[in-house]
Amino acid sequence: LSASVLEASTKVLGFSIKSKNLKGTHVKALRDAAAAIAAGTNLMAKYIANDKCGENLDIIEELRVENNNLKESLKDMKKELEEIKK
Repeated sequence: LSASVLEASTKVLGFSIKSKNLKGTHVKALRDAAAAIAAGTNLMAKYIANDKCGENLDIIEELRVENNNLKESLKDMKKELEEIKK
């Protein structure tokens, strides 16, 4: 996916440079858009690669453990509250 987006971005950049009928402001806008698309695609590819490689999996696992601990604590508190109400 990222390769096809980068390829399309390169085509837009090439078109903006080769076209003789475009005003300078339009050429600049197309160049800027192509650069932004390429940069965004590279960042997205990095984020996806990081998620797949497991850099964030440790954080997710910590959150799962903490969440389970909080659930258990909540159950205990509910039991204590029920006992107090009786």
